[in-house]
Amino acid sequence: MGKREEPLTFKQEKFCKYYVDTEGNASEAYRMSYNTSNMKPETIWSAASRLLANSKVSTRINEIKAQRAKESEVERKTVERVLMDIVLANPDDLHFVDPATGKTKMRTPSQLPKRARNALKKIQNKRGEVTYEFNGKTEAARILGAWNGWEADKNVNIKGGDGNKVGELRIGFEDNENSEE
Repeated sequence: MGKREEPLTFKQEKFCKYYVDTEGNASEAYRMSYNTSNMKPETIWSAASRLLANSKVSTRINEIKAQRAKESEVERKTVERVLMDIVLANPDDLHFVDPATGKTKMRTPSQLPKRARNALKKIQNKRGEVTYEFNGKTEAARILGAWNGWEADKNVNIKGGDGNKVGELRIGFEDNENSEE
């Protein structure tokens, strides 16, 4: 029979988690996991380096990183869905036409579709008059754009094909005299 692999000790497991928490600061992770009150900084660094060289420890660190990356991705997808709900918020979701009277009525919060509730910043009830306020669409779009690399280039080249500055810049105007109207 082959040799059974021993699990990590409690302190080694703590070291792995702290190493990931401190974004790779092995000495700090070692200090947080072990009693280092009588140790010199060089000794702590050396002991932490030996731990990192342990294949079981390095494997566990990679497992923790992978698990956290997966959890982070799930959380990001949830936040992105809410941001999209804000961007796509439709004020028509806030009201309905009463089939009995034909009059337009405001929906109660529980009658709102989930995407509309996600987009709401504030619900106010003043003596039975309910008002709703949406979160800012522009800010939500800006966040989504930045996360997904949609940010437009802030520098605009205003030089002609010959490399010289152009005398004028026309945006959205047809310069063709023969164009049909």
